[in-house]
Amino acid sequence: MNVQEYISSGIIESYVLGLASAEERSELENMCKQYSEVLQARIAFELSLEKLAMENAIPPSADMKSKIFTQLDSSFSGKIITMQPAALKSMSWLKYTAAACVLLLAGSIYLNISLINKNKNLQNNYENTESELSDMKKDIKILQQSPNVKMASMKGLLVSPQSYATVYWDTTSHDVYLLANNLPVPASDKQYQLWAILDGKPVDLGMLDFDLKQKKLLVHMKNTQGAQAFAITLEKKGGNSTPQGTMYVMGKL
Repeated sequence: MNVQEYISSGIIESYVLGLASAEERSELENMCKQYSEVLQARIAFELSLEKLAMENAIPPSADMKSKIFTQLDSSFSGKIITMQPAALKSMSWLKYTAAACVLLLAGSIYLNISLINKNKNLQNNYENTESELSDMKKDIKILQQSPNVKMASMKGLLVSPQSYATVYWDTTSHDVYLLANNLPVPASDKQYQLWAILDGKPVDLGMLDFDLKQKKLLVHMKNTQGAQAFAITLEKKGGNSTPQGTMYVMGKL
């Protein structure tokens, strides 16, 4: 069995997304035990999905700490008492103790509020990601069940062997959907561009908005009426009419 062809077949994605049959699941689990490459590919895809639930967490606002101390200052009020020097001396240790307690209390409140806000944000992000993944599973299942849809598994090239992406092409409607399984985050002035290869010539299928990819894994690209293979290159932001940048992945139908 060709292990790389097995990895590129899409079975790993189907397994992780819960779309594989019982027989396919059993086969993949056995393959993971026999071949470390299969296990690593499965782990890589699982981590790419798990990463989505964590990378959009929103930290507490920068002025949260100052707001807490302002609130604490405004809450302390009372009658001002003039103390005698001897009394002041005997009470000085209480002053420092009280100050330390206030600082500890403020720090505790700040930490608790920060954790509460972070947990709420993480929960919201997790729920949103779960919803997006659920929608994506439905979309992929529909595509996989359609007899008109062909799948191209694009494997990473020498520049980035760990990269991987999948294209679903509807030969009837000519719709093209890109599943950016694992692509490195591009520089701010760069952008990934998808190409269909027809008779050895590249046809532009559009740019991958990496922010959109973070929110919606399955991205609808430009339609194409013919394709023998697909590839993704890293181009200048906005893309080119013909490939100018480095090719990261490529796969045949």
